[in-house]
Amino acid sequence: GTIDKDKAVALGVKPSKKYGLLKCGISVPNDDGTGEVHPSQVLCNVFRPRKFSLLADHRRVPPPMARLCTNSDVVVHEATLSKKDGVDRIKTRGHQNAFNAGRFAQMLGCKVLALNHFGGLAFGKSLMTDILSEARDGNRGASQIMAAYDFMEIGVPR
Repeated sequence: GTIDKDKAVALGVKPSKKYGLLKCGISVPNDDGTGEVHPSQVLCNVFRPRKFSLLADHRRVPPPMARLCTNSDVVVHEATLSKKDGVDRIKTRGHQNAFNAGRFAQMLGCKVLALNHFGGLAFGKSLMTDILSEARDGNRGASQIMAAYDFMEIGVPR
């Protein structure tokens, strides 16, 4: 958002680095130190920021990291293994499969799931189709799912 300078000055905060803090949602003391100015008092044209999460080379996602990923607009998640590889292979290789990636995005309310870090055998249209299908099975239609590639751009509306 932007700062309504007239309101900020009226509340005792002249243009300064404090405006940057207010834009980031952080309350600041007024210039004479007698009070505090909150972002809600001076921000206008506030928009919802976009949230991006990247998960790679993991067997499991620790709960604090999962909380950070909640409601991501885009989550990039590895799909190195297949569900057919089984839990033991996930544990020994330290990677995830597409089904679990889909389930992760669904459970955390992620809008777009971009799969990456495909295993060495994931070349060819039929194998990529299988990976995407496996992710969709885990996701149950909660997210848009795609296979990521180098230099890919994803438009994320506000």
